[in-house]
Amino acid sequence: PDGRCWTPYISSGMRGVAHASVGCGLPIVLALAVPPRSSRNVFLCDVQQEAYRESLSLRVREALLDAEEQPYTVWSLQDPRPIKINLDLLNHRGRTLLRKGNRAPAAATFQWCTQLNPSDGRAWLALSRMHEHDGNIADAEGMLQQGLKWEPASPYLLQAYGGLQERNGRRDEAFEFYSRGVKADPSHSASWISLGLLLQRRRQERAAWRCFSLARDVDPRSYFVWQVIGQWHRTRGRLSEAREAFRRSLQLNDKNVATLHAWGVLEWRCGNFVLAADLFKKGLQVQPRNRYILQSWICMEARSGSSSAAAALFGLAVDRRCLDGALWQARAMQQKAEGRIVLARHAFTKGVKLEPRHMPLWHAWGCMETELNNISAARSIFQRAVWLKPLHHESVGLFVSWAMLEERCGDVLAARQHFRSALRADRFSVSARLAWGRFEARCGDMSASRQLFEDALRVDPENSEVWAAFEEMERASGRLDAAARVFARSQLTRSSLEVPASNGALPSKELQEAASAAQAWVANQAPNKRRSVRDEYGDLS
Repeated sequence: PDGRCWTPYISSGMRGVAHASVGCGLPIVLALAVPPRSSRNVFLCDVQQEAYRESLSLRVREALLDAEEQPYTVWSLQDPRPIKINLDLLNHRGRTLLRKGNRAPAAATFQWCTQLNPSDGRAWLALSRMHEHDGNIADAEGMLQQGLKWEPASPYLLQAYGGLQERNGRRDEAFEFYSRGVKADPSHSASWISLGLLLQRRRQERAAWRCFSLARDVDPRSYFVWQVIGQWHRTRGRLSEAREAFRRSLQLNDKNVATLHAWGVLEWRCGNFVLAADLFKKGLQVQPRNRYILQSWICMEARSGSSSAAAALFGLAVDRRCLDGALWQARAMQQKAEGRIVLARHAFTKGVKLEPRHMPLWHAWGCMETELNNISAARSIFQRAVWLKPLHHESVGLFVSWAMLEERCGDVLAARQHFRSALRADRFSVSARLAWGRFEARCGDMSASRQLFEDALRVDPENSEVWAAFEEMERASGRLDAAARVFARSQLTRSSLEVPASNGALPSKELQEAASAAQAWVANQAPNKRRSVRDEYGDLS
């Protein structure tokens, strides 16, 4: 009566049923793990077929028709667990429902998957991402914890849990989960990439590159690995290597929007506006509502003087209903650059209403008010922002800008307090130590300034800006011999870091062992049999 029908499906080596709905297109075949008959060319007699239909119909009613999601689940006759193809169908249906915006049916489908086979981590991960999207971080962690109870050595769940911890500012916990992921499966490239990116944020550049190299070795056909390698080269000014890595990434997946965006930003920074616009346009053809590409394109047009083109792109974002904090920030900064302060404030206000936890948007607004000498408004904006994420690494810039504001107002004690808050939010922040060191030098406390510069160089010995500020501080204080020593140290450090980064030591013995295991795994793979690690848990880009 509801348009559904169940028809027997018999093929060589497999029997099942086909679920067909009126107007739904092709039926979905659900396999039953039933051994084939000895003679496949002999048709069943009518009586046997009728008995088979009745038996199958009874099993279907009992096992499949209790709930709306259950028609996708057929139980094996030999094993009480569902066979893999049917679990794959359920997970696929959940993802399809989620893409269409049917979140409640998708969540129910994934819950049903966890009941059928709790050891399959895909459903746990999908539920975790749904909870995180809704802002329920505790529930998101709970889903991953339950999945790890059933599958404690799953690199996919461990890597996902590490990503969740890192996005919420808990980088030490994230490092632990990433380490467990590469230890559980040294050939899991996504865990190596996540670990490398975290080490890169901690300024452990050589160890980070070692992780990226291992990811490339274990999965040379991963477009995401080549995308990250391209971004690594881009940040170091190696433009030809970056372009080659981006080209390889697009050869493996020409619809990877993240690579098109990163390459477009590279060409924009190099002044190749036509090529950058072409790459941005290709990305929007794949994902018309991609907010990152729209933001970068708007900024490029605005900063190159094409105000009308930037406004047209913002209108396109409005039409496509893909506005977020970053796009409102770009629009506000364009209005500010054109001297339309009232419209800029209006854009900032709309942006924080739409996305109140977007820290760069608050930061840009506070800096604008500081430049306009609206001290009370700037303080209020900084305070409202840091209350949202007081111990998150995204708040570092807010605390530093607030400290500079208090220095400008003559409140040195408040400025130092905000610098301390910045380092509490991210103890590996080099920018906060650099700004604090310059602040102490301006206040005349050369000893404190010197100590902060030394701390920053321990975190990032390659940072040329810190070396230059350190040398300038010593020269300004009249210690020319000390300035010369700082310059000599900087040259010696740079020469020692010219050793190939792939030889960089990883920060723990367990990671060194995992790296050795990954290299052994690569060595044991025949060149024509190396598998391509496909992360069935989603695209990390």
